[in-house]
Amino acid sequence: MLAAFNQFVPDIGDASTLAPTAAVVGRTVAGAGLTVRSLATLRGDGEWVRVGRNAFFGERATVHIAHEALAATIGDDVTVGRFGLVHACTLADGVVVADAATVMDGATIGPNALIAPGALVSPRKQLAGGFVYAGQPAAPVREITRAELAEMARAIRSASANDALEPQDLPPLDMAPFLSDEAVRRSQGASPQVGRAFVAPNAVIVGDVRIGTDAGIYYGCVLAAGGARIVVGDRSNVQDNSLIVTDAARGDVVIGCDVTIGHNVRMGAGTFGDRALIGMASVVGDGVVVEPGGCIAAGSHVKPGTRVRSGWIWAGRPARAFREVNERERAMFASAAEIYIAYGAAYRDTAQPATR
Repeated sequence: MLAAFNQFVPDIGDASTLAPTAAVVGRTVAGAGLTVRSLATLRGDGEWVRVGRNAFFGERATVHIAHEALAATIGDDVTVGRFGLVHACTLADGVVVADAATVMDGATIGPNALIAPGALVSPRKQLAGGFVYAGQPAAPVREITRAELAEMARAIRSASANDALEPQDLPPLDMAPFLSDEAVRRSQGASPQVGRAFVAPNAVIVGDVRIGTDAGIYYGCVLAAGGARIVVGDRSNVQDNSLIVTDAARGDVVIGCDVTIGHNVRMGAGTFGDRALIGMASVVGDGVVVEPGGCIAAGSHVKPGTRVRSGWIWAGRPARAFREVNERERAMFASAAEIYIAYGAAYRDTAQPATR
């Protein structure tokens, strides 16, 4: 879908292919030959998303910006794999961001570089072109030839097997598992309850899901209760392509008020207190408790049963206590919640998704 944001309408070049469930939003400008696969999102609301010619975004890939601060600038012939995340950064021509890799705010990737599967490029990193970068944080592994990079890009674009690309544990890349008859039966007949909130047209909510006032559920998200209960408190936001999935055996998901859940997050049963922040591309196991004001850093993998103390940041794979949240960060968390309340108000009158 092409979706307006305020007065801005996407401008897409000729010979482009957008899957019916993809979303290209607001002030997004792309050159000819753009390919956007199912549930991928290019969201230019609070800043510009600028994409060159012949760019490719795989299933559940996400591109976003930093509100009124940093655009997302993507060159020609860039390839972003399935569940990849490109956030408020610059990718030069020919860059390949592999499956489930993340490039964060203010980072710059030089031409013809490969960000390996599952890697995370930290904010403001400047990475030279012509290298493979892997790990968290991403670091150079070796040089890569143009021919090898072209083969990597071809493999990602065709979703073909390639031994050089490390397989990733990806979420479902379409909505079929969440809208099946079995999934609906697991919901035990409960229906979502949505207050004055924004739910994106291609998001799916299934079962006993309760969404509070001024909350936001963004493009490609899944909230599937499966016989348990999911509660999203007032003024909280769940950002693009995040999946919150539970069932009766795993237990409820209770998200407090003013909580921010970043893009491409995967989480299950647990409790997430008021003003918590769950960083983009993190994976959160069942039974996790994030106390009010606690933070899970971007790209972290949190083991089941972990308790994140109030006012602390947990980071890493596996995540461990890192340090206390400072005052500047606390203000940033509050600002992020306020920005998303304003986004939701601007988006709110759009079509609603399928709910079961």
